[in-house]
Amino acid sequence: MIIAAVADTHGKTDTIIKRLSLINPDHILFAGDYYKDGQIIARRLKVPASIVAGNCDVTNRVEKEEIVSLMSYNILLVHGHQYGVKRDLNRLYYHAQELGVDAVVFGHTHSPFCEKTSGLWMVNPGSPINPRFPGPGSFAVIEIDDHGLNPAIIEIAL
Repeated sequence: MIIAAVADTHGKTDTIIKRLSLINPDHILFAGDYYKDGQIIARRLKVPASIVAGNCDVTNRVEKEEIVSLMSYNILLVHGHQYGVKRDLNRLYYHAQELGVDAVVFGHTHSPFCEKTSGLWMVNPGSPINPRFPGPGSFAVIEIDDHGLNPAIIEIAL
């Protein structure tokens, strides 16, 4: 199974839709900021999606956090602002440990991050169109098979 993780599109979906159409994901995890972009991406690609709201989403109708189960793995999907991820990842890491999930997909920083600590994958796909620091945009791909989770950051030349 191929999962595409995307965050922080801020109303600009054309570039990520073009890139995701090349990899044909089975599921999309959208970690907020412009949750409607997640809906647009999923609809255009005809792919199921899990979508959470971010700090720029003013709604009470969309979850701010969700545990997504895919192929017997549990992934915490959250934007991250509520856990102070711009300062450090400690609060989010310990929250995920308490929940017993296999991975966390988060956004908010616009900077890609992919690291496994004590059996927990922490994945921030960055922003496909608005990276925080000079450099390429990005998203993440998480391959799931019988051997586990294998996440990777994919860069997009802007």
